Amino acid sequence: MKNTIYYIGLLLLCIGAGSKIPADKTIAENERAIDSTFTGTCPYLFQSADTLAVFSWVRTVSESKAVLCYRVSKGNGFSKTILVPGSEKVKPHGENLPKVIVAPDGRVIAAWGVANPNPKNPYSGLIYYTSSADGGTTWTSPAPLSPDPNSIDQRYFDFEILPDRSVGVVWLDSRKNNPRDGSSLYFARFGKSNAFEGEKVIDETVCQCCRTDLFTDNTGGLHVAYRKILNDSIRDMVHIVSKDNGVSFSAPARISPDNWVISACPHTGPAIAQTSTGLSFVWYTMGSGKGVFYASSKDNGQTFTAKNAVGASTAGKHPQIQILKNGNQAIVWDEHTGEGSRIGLEIRTPAGKKLRTRYLPSKAGYATFPVIKLVGKDILVAYSGSGTAEDKDRVYFQRVAVE
Repeated sequence: MKNTIYYIGLLLLCIGAGSKIPADKTIAENERAIDSTFTGTCPYLFQSADTLAVFSWVRTVSESKAVLCYRVSKGNGFSKTILVPGSEKVKPHGENLPKVIVAPDGRVIAAWGVANPNPKNPYSGLIYYTSSADGGTTWTSPAPLSPDPNSIDQRYFDFEILPDRSVGVVWLDSRKNNPRDGSSLYFARFGKSNAFEGEKVIDETVCQCCRTDLFTDNTGGLHVAYRKILNDSIRDMVHIVSKDNGVSFSAPARISPDNWVISACPHTGPAIAQTSTGLSFVWYTMGSGKGVFYASSKDNGQTFTAKNAVGASTAGKHPQIQILKNGNQAIVWDEHTGEGSRIGLEIRTPAGKKLRTRYLPSKAGYATFPVIKLVGKDILVAYSGSGTAEDKDRVYFQRVAVE
């Protein structure tokens, strides 16, 4: 479960001691590149209930070739970089993020997006996946999430460990039963046959270009947050929940009445977490205010608090959220400025009260698409970054001490 707190011993050893770095310090003393030899992008962090952590990213091999790769930490060992075979056509995208996870039964599952131009849509893509039952030594043949030949556009997916300890996935799909704008939201689970099975539509008229978030709470509820197209023109965030392990889902409830009317692709999705007081949501909008916002729900998504801004700027996008060991919340986002882009970090109480806001120091003048996970009492923040706009990205990470 995404917000369950686990101690990951080896990451503490590999990353080095954390430090409370002042926001105005220009040199990131504890910033590291996960892959010092190659450039790359699209970091992703995953934790499972057996204290295993996965750090995956896309390595740039050449101008025309990239590959999904990862490292695994468990106990007192840390794997070498493992390349996912068959992923050489991966199309890196910070919202359609490639992912590597480990299921409770030990199977490694990797998924990534590829281009799928066709007469109906020259810009469409597919999500391919493969799995390994022996720790990454051998893999199944890569296959698209859905075997249906009518599924010609699959994107913006998310994995989660379900309440029954199986693996679930949601994604946006081109198949739909109405002429209205938008994609369908699909749900399926990973079976013993190493295939995603039982796919079904759980909503329609969904914004085609923003990431989804699939989340299991600590009582067994299964939640999804995503951007929906409402009244043909409004693109606001909604939430649905399943109380029966994904058999059925509630009707979509709007997290905030932003009323953002836009006929374009925002490319910035939501994130969910759970505190001792309820569910928390963060997202980006340009409706009724601009930037990253926060809201919460104490009744499992039936009602939501009024939104309030994250950070002090309207330039933030791509938020992620993590519950800390003391119960507080850490929110990260990227923020473009006139001189580049940077990663913001805000700490809030379990009830959502702001405690402090800062920016992570970085040698990368252009840092984007942060991801965040708990490491002991601290947090690990990874992101894509480069020194200048013309440089190629590398994947960086920092261990940040928080109170």
